[in-house]
Amino acid sequence: MNSNKTVFTLLLIAILWGCEKDNFTDPNDPKFEPEIQGIALNLQNTFQTMDHFGASGGFQDQWVGKWPNSSKEPIAKLLFSSETDGEGNPEGIGLSLWRTIIGDGAADQVESGFTPNSWFRETECFLDEEGVYDYTKQEGEQWFLSKAREYGVTKFSAWATTPPYFMTENGYTFRTDEVNGFNCPEENYEAYATFLADVLKNYEDQGYNFETVCAFNETQYEWSFAIGEASQSGTQAFNSEVATVTRIMDGIFTEKGVNAKIMIPEAAQLTYLYEGNQNTTNQIDAFFNPSSEHYVGDLDNLSSHVAGHSYFSNSTTNQSLTQRKSLRSKIEGTGGGLDYWQTEYSLLGAAYQQGQDPSTLEEIDYALWLSRIIHTDLVHGNATGWSFWTALNQSTFGDHPFRFNLILYEPNSDGPSHTDGTFYDVKNLWALGNFSRFVRPGMVRFEVVDPDFTDDNEAAENFMISGYTDATSKEIVLVLINNLEESRKLNFEGYAELFELENDSFDVYTTSMSSNLKKSTVNYDNVNIPPKSIVTLTGKLE
Repeated sequence: MNSNKTVFTLLLIAILWGCEKDNFTDPNDPKFEPEIQGIALNLQNTFQTMDHFGASGGFQDQWVGKWPNSSKEPIAKLLFSSETDGEGNPEGIGLSLWRTIIGDGAADQVESGFTPNSWFRETECFLDEEGVYDYTKQEGEQWFLSKAREYGVTKFSAWATTPPYFMTENGYTFRTDEVNGFNCPEENYEAYATFLADVLKNYEDQGYNFETVCAFNETQYEWSFAIGEASQSGTQAFNSEVATVTRIMDGIFTEKGVNAKIMIPEAAQLTYLYEGNQNTTNQIDAFFNPSSEHYVGDLDNLSSHVAGHSYFSNSTTNQSLTQRKSLRSKIEGTGGGLDYWQTEYSLLGAAYQQGQDPSTLEEIDYALWLSRIIHTDLVHGNATGWSFWTALNQSTFGDHPFRFNLILYEPNSDGPSHTDGTFYDVKNLWALGNFSRFVRPGMVRFEVVDPDFTDDNEAAENFMISGYTDATSKEIVLVLINNLEESRKLNFEGYAELFELENDSFDVYTTSMSSNLKKSTVNYDNVNIPPKSIVTLTGKLE
């Protein structure tokens, strides 16, 4: 056989062998799966049901709530309104929950132990040392509660940082060196529980739906100051003390017919919920593991919401994702019935800088970081509720104006006797609005797969998408966060086969350096996400 015939024969065998091999390949071989070309909306693969997006009045609403109507009404509109202007742009961010403080009376003391420049964190108390209630107190807080309800907010939550000063061990609303653990002697536990029950019952009798009340906020921290140097109320409390008071509260809530549920824990950092061996940490096990000596999970008036604060959980992207996934796993491992509320977050620490000089950051950079944390809590932590701290705050240093508030306010004098002020709606307000205005209570989060960013870490640093739907109204909401310096054109996998929109279009709401939830409308095949923006797409499924 000559060489040409040999080559031809070998070539023919190779071709036939290859064809025969393909004919006998398993039809389920992944190589035969069609390559995903666009964003996949897996509407049937669902996760948590959303309860709310909220914000805390903090210590600040007590002051702004006493301003003239012409100054404070626009602020309430920004926070609570779900109305739109003539062009369809939202006039507010439509919060669905408002958090208010139950004051401790530091503002009622002649000598509170606070520094003079911390006047704005001192709160009044409805109860006095003689046991008399005055429900005209906390006028500013009550004004914001009433405006929230007027705008249609139906969910409320309350918290206390400490018992009233006249119930504490040292007579102050913060700890001093001689106090070990909870700044409240055991003989006052029942009085503290009764006080909280009475305040909640008063609100409920006015028609407010308080879902939860937390008597123990960030109990991992000592909140210890020298007298005259305190900057904020608070108390440490051991898990044993929290459990003891909670059992007492449970009985009193039943006796007085309080509907609000007792929410514990409300941890200062996420890791305190699921790890640690100190007497203030590992709180899910401490309170919800039946084998724990501090178990309270069977109490009638206990909330099913496990609350934590997302501060200091984002030093790296990996840390951010790992903490949420660990918390989610821990909650799921309790056997069901519990869920996660993120109840306080603002841009504490330096993680938001991402290694950059903060002087080079624009206001949208803070909003993008905030959106990233919200997305991480929702998608990786499975949070059903998310609240910002605080809705209102002042500017006193550095780049503070864009970090700790939704509304930046400036009183007309630096002290509790000020009579008015000015305000500025910070970009964070509108970034939160990309979620709160459109992802409504009862919506269910569904899986979204982005073929360009399948790695969780990479997505968190570049481009994030989460999806929500309402089975009854057939509404669909997508929130997209583009941290890239360039725009991105989106294609959707399986349109008209897997899902279809009315009029084949989305309403688009864009928050960027130049716009705040600005509305437009685009066809489903012409969605373009601008650089450095937060965009919400809404539509109705056919």
